[in-house]
Amino acid sequence: MKAFKWIFGLLLGLVVLVGVALTVLAMVIDPNDYKDDIRQAALDNAGVELELDGDIGWSFFPWLALELNAVGVGYPEQPQVGRLQRVEVSLSIPALLQQELQMNRLVLDGLSLNLVQKADGSNNWQPTATSNTESASKSASDTSTGSATESTPLTLNIEAIEVRNAALSFTDEGSGTRSELAELNLTTGRISTEQAIPLELSFALRQFANDQLQLSTQAELDTVVLLDLDNQHYQLSDLSTRIQLLQGASLPAELQAALAASKLDVRLNEQQLAIHDLKIESDPVQIDGELNVENFSQPQITGQISSNSINLKQLLEKLGQAVPETASDKALTDLSFSASINGTADAISLKPLTLKLDDTQLDGEASLALATQAIGLKLKGNDLNVDHYLPPKATAENTPKQSEESTPANKTPQEWPKDEIVPLEPLRALNLNAVLDMDSLTVNGIELGQPGLSLSADAGLIQLTRFNAKVFSGQAKASARIDARKAPLKVSVNKQLTNLEMGDALQTLANNDTLAGKFSASTDLSMSGQSIHAWVNSLNGNARIQMAEGVINGIDAAQSLCQGINNVSALWVDAEQVDKSTPFADMSASFAIRNGVVSNQDLSAKLDAISVAGKGSVNLPQQTLDYRVGATVENNLFNESCSVNNRLEGLEVPVDCKGSFYDEPAKLCRLDTRFITDILKAEAKRKVEEKVNEELEDKLKEKLGEEGAGKLLKGLFGQ
Repeated sequence: MKAFKWIFGLLLGLVVLVGVALTVLAMVIDPNDYKDDIRQAALDNAGVELELDGDIGWSFFPWLALELNAVGVGYPEQPQVGRLQRVEVSLSIPALLQQELQMNRLVLDGLSLNLVQKADGSNNWQPTATSNTESASKSASDTSTGSATESTPLTLNIEAIEVRNAALSFTDEGSGTRSELAELNLTTGRISTEQAIPLELSFALRQFANDQLQLSTQAELDTVVLLDLDNQHYQLSDLSTRIQLLQGASLPAELQAALAASKLDVRLNEQQLAIHDLKIESDPVQIDGELNVENFSQPQITGQISSNSINLKQLLEKLGQAVPETASDKALTDLSFSASINGTADAISLKPLTLKLDDTQLDGEASLALATQAIGLKLKGNDLNVDHYLPPKATAENTPKQSEESTPANKTPQEWPKDEIVPLEPLRALNLNAVLDMDSLTVNGIELGQPGLSLSADAGLIQLTRFNAKVFSGQAKASARIDARKAPLKVSVNKQLTNLEMGDALQTLANNDTLAGKFSASTDLSMSGQSIHAWVNSLNGNARIQMAEGVINGIDAAQSLCQGINNVSALWVDAEQVDKSTPFADMSASFAIRNGVVSNQDLSAKLDAISVAGKGSVNLPQQTLDYRVGATVENNLFNESCSVNNRLEGLEVPVDCKGSFYDEPAKLCRLDTRFITDILKAEAKRKVEEKVNEELEDKLKEKLGEEGAGKLLKGLFGQ
């Protein structure tokens, strides 16, 4: 036992002696005398150029302490990587011998890192090729030597870490951009694996493009960190972050946001990350959520996200954007959303997803493929009144009066605009697959029942494969295709209207009930180009309209035509008109469109006592019209209200419309009065024939007698 005590005392004395010797050595040897040797050693062994402009202080026992001042580091022939105004670090030697990393306060003051990437891809934070080869060889040798020794985890016990006024800048000379992380300050409490660590962080972030400031922000972070190094389990509790946007290229100053979470839990061994009670606030927006990530190599993401009721008008005003005027004061004042998050590192989906805008709610799902930026939407909504979101209707007081110079009568035809109004690149970048169905949609006072669409866009090919809606008691369907994969842009459209109530449509659109009936139409059109001029000149396709069992209100077309004919031909007129409407049936027309010229040769309609036919063309590129409409008297249809001589039945009353779109309507369409001459000629001929017949009959009676003359005339004229 005495021998053991003697040996222990001897060892303790040796430790004390070594400590005293190291202390005396530190007092006797001044490391500042060896700056040149230190610089050369750094250059020879690591290829690094050191600048040691300040004093070096050190101690060995019981604390291995080091103090450096005004230190710079970089690689030869490269811009300096970093500079440090002052660093203080002290390490307990006895604690280190017991596998405990015990340190006093670690202080980094004035750390500055300057990373530069040149246009050719080289940078200043990597050594040249020669020094890199030598360093790699030495590093490989050191690695192979140290790999044989198993490392034992150290127990952390650091009084505090303090980083003061640090800065980091990254310059990309190829793109002309620069990012700066400045005013970086970090303060921690005692760092230990056995207790929570309070942490405070603040910094300023600035982004430049060609030396022009694009974004400037300041951020502060407070949290409590718990470290379990053995199990690689890390927790951040009571996380609170405040971000203030000082300046942005398109955002106002003083925009502030706050991020908070009750706990951020990271388990590296289990490859799990969880964020609880996540809250993001930037008045008037608040977003709450939960987030979980599993399997870091192939992440699986789940969670929940929701928002408060957001007043979009207040948000736009907060962002310094123009606030649109809306017909309804309540429009854009209540936006909210909620969704479940599911996804991987490649794609994120929100399913189920609920969006609410004022009185409209959409339910469904959305997805985003991160690699291709492909967006998927599938939503079903209730009712949406678009009119609420349009600008208020102008009143009579603030509606500008149309000047005399701007009336169509004083205009001359102008060329269609040739400016390209559809850029191709945004269409080519669009990657979308959307399905949307609503209970109802109101636009410009027109209510569409159960509207729905299916739309896809991929690499410039945009296809509307489905659009359908109920409108004015009829059905509307459409499909379209836009091909922007190469110039010129190509567009094709197919539309069908079935059994649309024309009376309801006119009453809603023009407050007019002149025409009523079931209207159907179909079109199949194509065009190319990116300007209105190109579209008009390349318009091709076919169209057809049809209307059955209709009525024209406010005029008896047959009676009016009858009276007109009688006035001209001095026939007997029955002026009494019982009905002030004109029923018609089987109105139809087909149109062929070739390079912007719309041609129709078969317009026809059956009115009460008239058949209407029309043919002609509309030249859209030349902005001219050449069309003829003729109304023909039907036989024996006027007997109840108008007496027309049978010889006038079948007569066509023509109207010619010919001229420019800018001509006065009164001059554009005119009655072809040549039919009046035909009426007068026919009536004169009839009267001459009647007189000749009378004279002939009188002479025959003189010679043959009345009975014989009657038989002869009956045989000659079939009377």
